[in-house]
Amino acid sequence: MLHVPWGRKSESGQALVLMVGVVFAAVATVGLIVDGGNVLSHQRISQSGIDAVAESGAVMLAKRLAGTTEPSGGWDANIASKMAQSAAANNITLSAAYYTDVCGIPLRADGTAALTVDEKEDLSVAMKVGNTSNALPTAGATTPDCPNRVVGPVAGVMAFGQAIVPSYVARAIKIDSFTVTVQATAVAGYLQGYCSATQGQYCGILPLTIPVDVMTCNGNNSPNDSGEAWTWDVLVKVPLCSTASGNVGWLDWTPPNGGTSELVCSILHPNNPSIDLPSWDYVTSTGNVNGGGGSCSMSVQDAVRTYDGQVVLIPQFDLTCRTKSGDPNPSSSQPAIITPPNYGCPNDVGGGSGQNVWYRMPSFAFFELCSPTTDGCGTYSGAYMQGNNSDVCNTGNGATSCLVGKFVDILATGTVGAGVGSGTGNKALGVQLIK
Repeated sequence: MLHVPWGRKSESGQALVLMVGVVFAAVATVGLIVDGGNVLSHQRISQSGIDAVAESGAVMLAKRLAGTTEPSGGWDANIASKMAQSAAANNITLSAAYYTDVCGIPLRADGTAALTVDEKEDLSVAMKVGNTSNALPTAGATTPDCPNRVVGPVAGVMAFGQAIVPSYVARAIKIDSFTVTVQATAVAGYLQGYCSATQGQYCGILPLTIPVDVMTCNGNNSPNDSGEAWTWDVLVKVPLCSTASGNVGWLDWTPPNGGTSELVCSILHPNNPSIDLPSWDYVTSTGNVNGGGGSCSMSVQDAVRTYDGQVVLIPQFDLTCRTKSGDPNPSSSQPAIITPPNYGCPNDVGGGSGQNVWYRMPSFAFFELCSPTTDGCGTYSGAYMQGNNSDVCNTGNGATSCLVGKFVDILATGTVGAGVGSGTGNKALGVQLIK
């Protein structure tokens, strides 16, 4: 019988232990590279998801701030529902959500700051979204002071979420998944710097929509899409081509009645509903409208020129939807409105002409209309809509009507408030991620 010395048995066992350790370390290293990269990728995806969840809650608060009628079930229940829908659409488990002011400071039920004595967040006393009382925090200070931690009224939401990321290599060492934790705060407020859009003041909104891309007119006065975005802070001429879809659409805020005959009154006395971004809106007539109409007894051109020298809000569109007899209206609800390929349209997007076309509005442009007294405008006014102004509007593309001015900013997230019908315009509200 072969006898192995004791010392050699011990060395063999040590080598086996060492080999297991090396294999374990190798698996851990590969797992760190493969699964670590996968977790980081999902972290970014999940952060975008929780951002969308927080924004969906803030958009509802923007609608409330804009004066929209309280929805059935109350604001809190509807905010919670919208956030839950957004979380599901983004594969996020919504752990908790709390109300904040415009500074992002969490609020108690009585509207005071949910902060500790050393001014750190105390979520244990903060009012939750989806609370049992179905209420919002009561009014706090009317003038928040963010640096000094003085809170204002409820204006935002703070959302916390999780996502489970399955592992690959790490399964070999009994780690089946990783948990990604994310957080976002979004707030709603009045836009500053354009249209005097501070609280209690208003912006004019024109009941027409222009494309997000530069449009030109061909020799037949039909629209051509350049595929390039408008240039900002320089004088531009926005052509109004003929009645083909895809150029300029005149909006009917109260379909199906009225239509073109209401245009002048809608320009002079904005009567639009509260408009979320993005959303579908109804178009009664595309292209240039030369005449006036309705009880306001003025031409469309003269009505628009009442805003000469001012910054107005103009809806922009990126898609059209043609509805047929028996079709439902396009859906502006999340997530349908942002889901390709139809984005809530009951048919394939695109096409349609004349009346009964819906346009998808992803943004509003802040557009400064020219006047003869505006720097850089020369003798131009803001609107040439009689169809006989090729001397002004024809920049080599055949246009005979146009708007003249410059794009100064864009509103791409949030809500534009309902028209007040008094000729003073609309409150412009935005939603912003702050952390």
